[in-house]
Amino acid sequence: MSGFVLIFVRNRLWNIDVLGVLRGRYLTPAFAIKIGETAIRNCLRDQLLAMKKEGLDNIGVTPCVFTEIGIPYDMDDKYAYKTGDFISQIHAMDANHYALEGAQADFTLWVYTISNNHIWGDNWNGEDLSIYSAEDRDPNSTASDFKLSGEVDRDNLKRAMTRNTMSTDISRTDFQVTRAYEAFVRPSAVYTKGIIIESGFDLANATFKLKLAADKVTDEAWPTEMFMPPFHFPKAETEIKVSGGKWEYDDERSVLRWWHMDGEQEIKVKGVGRRKIWGENEGYLEMVARNYGTWGQCLIM
Repeated sequence: MSGFVLIFVRNRLWNIDVLGVLRGRYLTPAFAIKIGETAIRNCLRDQLLAMKKEGLDNIGVTPCVFTEIGIPYDMDDKYAYKTGDFISQIHAMDANHYALEGAQADFTLWVYTISNNHIWGDNWNGEDLSIYSAEDRDPNSTASDFKLSGEVDRDNLKRAMTRNTMSTDISRTDFQVTRAYEAFVRPSAVYTKGIIIESGFDLANATFKLKLAADKVTDEAWPTEMFMPPFHFPKAETEIKVSGGKWEYDDERSVLRWWHMDGEQEIKVKGVGRRKIWGENEGYLEMVARNYGTWGQCLIM
């Protein structure tokens, strides 16, 4: 996650290439300042890429997992808790995922805490990074409350671990129990016939792109498969374009299967934008106004 967002608990209009400063890539830290949302997102991606490269250069081909990727939900003086508008958190979470996808990095999302609340956050070290909080549940949510029930013993632990509450039934999908879910409920490749060249989800345009290189034609029994969350990609409103081959969208399992030729191949999936995340062609002044209101604007007399 961005250290500046974590420390200042706010989506700032500027950030710093901290890794670049530590590695002495700038004559002065002032040159490491990144201004504007696009520059900040690219900076986060480039830092993850640099860390991966350092690992490969120093210890060879070794798995790399970023184990704590998340955002502070209490940013902007807990403004979202007063208004129910998590737009700042959506921006911050999407920036993290943009960086991870751009770096083709594996990660674990931090964190899910069942006891999160607006006063004490995650109940540890003043952190408030849980994607779930019962206090932010949509009034129309159909999810049932979960109550902690005394001590954990062998019997109730066994019941909890053997009970399967997961479902692929779209009608039972209830995202209103999580916060800023628009940004972390994302499409991704699950099985690929070939090597991924590029993959990413453009949240603002609800568009997923995957580019890969295959050494041979896809076997009928082993297509490339992608997870397509129905929240962003309802079957009736989803457009799919491929460079070649055929595809099948199994909306009951939220899976898109693709049989393609060898060589470089590309698929583009256009879904539904649920809300206006970014203004079209938003410039620096518009971004200042969005983040800071009228006091963030200036007039030249």
